[in-house]
Amino acid sequence: MRHTLYFSAFALLLLTSCEETIPLDIEQTPQKVVIEGMVSNLAGQQFVKVFRSVDFYAPTGSTPISNATVSVSDDMGKEFNFLESAEKGVYLPSATFVGEVGHTYHLTVIVDNVTYEADDRMFSVTKIDSVKYRISEEERQDPNEPGKFYEAIIFTKEPQDTKDYYLFKFYRNDTLTVYSDTDIYYSDDTILGESIDGLPSPVYYGKSDTARFEMMSLSREGYLFYNDLSFLINSDGGMFSPPPANPRTNLSNDALGFFQVSAIDTVTLVIE
Repeated sequence: MRHTLYFSAFALLLLTSCEETIPLDIEQTPQKVVIEGMVSNLAGQQFVKVFRSVDFYAPTGSTPISNATVSVSDDMGKEFNFLESAEKGVYLPSATFVGEVGHTYHLTVIVDNVTYEADDRMFSVTKIDSVKYRISEEERQDPNEPGKFYEAIIFTKEPQDTKDYYLFKFYRNDTLTVYSDTDIYYSDDTILGESIDGLPSPVYYGKSDTARFEMMSLSREGYLFYNDLSFLINSDGGMFSPPPANPRTNLSNDALGFFQVSAIDTVTLVIE
């Protein structure tokens, strides 16, 4: 018993005598090029965003990169040039084009004589059979937003003879909406199953709201990117969490971000 008391007192002495402020010298990583690209089967959905990362303590977010050379080519030899839009760092195709299922697309971005490249393939997307809405009684009793207690429910069939990956987006009155700022809605077909009978949206709507739902195909590389991104932004950063790492990417030359090629199916309804 005496030894135990001595040990406890010694431990308490250590804890109370080691309070010292230690300044942390956090080494800033070099700035990197960040690229977000999209090619889809819908007109007006093609874009490439080119930015530069900033230091941890920078007062602003990533800075847009102007005067980059941006192009996308397909596996049939067609090439599409992208020009910077009125929004700095955002590049749009100089001529309208849409992607096609089954084809692979190659992105080329040149910044300060350094070339960044990526490839991604467009897989087919499950067609949405129908979408309806219903009242969420739980949400009506305690709504997160006043008057927003209708949920959209989706019905479709998912082919199980292929391995498929999906990204989901929910819009309220043409505004991309999430339940939480850290939510990314993605899945593989194993989780979804063959019959999707009334999959509820994580977003709630009010009367007269327009609900739009997008289902996007992903390559396996795209699925891994969103899986890594979700883990990164939802990690608590605690003692037992693994050290943070950038999401896996298909971009070359140590660029951050992802070049995504997706087929999209979309449905819209009005909450009447």
